[in-house]
Amino acid sequence: MQIGWRDRLTPTAVGTVSRAWVMREVASRVADESHRARLVDELAGFEPPRRHGLRNNFIFWVGVLTAAALARLVGLPGWTGFIAALLGFLWVARELAVRALRWRLDQLLAGEDPEEDARQA
Repeated sequence: MQIGWRDRLTPTAVGTVSRAWVMREVASRVADESHRARLVDELAGFEPPRRHGLRNNFIFWVGVLTAAALARLVGLPGWTGFIAALLGFLWVARELAVRALRWRLDQLLAGEDPEEDARQA
């Protein structure tokens, strides 16, 4: 599979990881080209379950507003603290998305499919 600019700019279902990252990860672990394409499509469409949305939203807003207040306290414009905290939360979100996608790839390579099991039950 050839990785192009479109793949670098196309986000997966989780949003913080590009399709190109998924293609590189699958290519490093799967030798069969036809199997790779199916896995890339499966992973690009995978959306991990979202839990504790209200709690996470609260943590985010408290974090960015506190960072803005701290920035003003030290004499910087408040938006600098807000942006710094926002970038920190984006970094954490990307790391969690990468971890979830690697977990799902491990499941697919092992032949396990919990979504299929749930549909059959």
